[in-house]
Amino acid sequence: MQLFYTNTINGNTAILSEEETRHCKVLRKGPGDRMHVLDGKGHIYQCAFLKYSGKGSELAIEQVLSPEPKRHYRLHLYIAPTKQNERMEWMLEKAIEAGLDEITFIDCAHSEKSRINIERLHKIAVSAMKQSGNLHLPLIHPLTPIHELTFNGNVLIAHCRADSEKMNLKDAVKGCSASDRFSVLIGPEGDFSDDEVQMLKAKGAIPIALGNSRLRTETAGLYCAIALNALH
Repeated sequence: MQLFYTNTINGNTAILSEEETRHCKVLRKGPGDRMHVLDGKGHIYQCAFLKYSGKGSELAIEQVLSPEPKRHYRLHLYIAPTKQNERMEWMLEKAIEAGLDEITFIDCAHSEKSRINIERLHKIAVSAMKQSGNLHLPLIHPLTPIHELTFNGNVLIAHCRADSEKMNLKDAVKGCSASDRFSVLIGPEGDFSDDEVQMLKAKGAIPIALGNSRLRTETAGLYCAIALNALH
């Protein structure tokens, strides 16, 4: 099924952006052609193409579908951006395919990068949502100082420092409800500082280990998304 995305629904009309309209033109969509559109909020709209309008296009909504969600937990990933944009973009795309709901980029003591391109990451997220058939567009939050973070649900922190309280991910989520919220924190290549680990533990974060190998930041983020998907 070819899927399109819009965040603009006006009554019984769906408005496609300039970028989505370019896809329509490549596919030679014309009046009366049937299409399926996602709103990123859990709905699929069965539409008929109406017309190109300026740089966008208009579709007539014929039916609204709200399929049952494929999973019932929510994953919010807190992660320090890598120095190379491509590594973080790759992680975001694959994590969305695996079941990411929300991502916050964090500024830590050992962070390598202090800026992120939200607009580009949004485009990658839309593409990954459509490609994977997920119905919800993940929320992408800007870079946030680590000491300003607040959490909901089960909070897990993956770090590489020696810590007798560490659990493996499977044990940390054992007994949790499938409808739970998980907040998972991944630090930069230089790891979280001792002070940051203690501060996060004081906020209720459970230290976890991600296997026996030392993972790169983007690998750790994807690992958590895939592992939680498999466990739930």
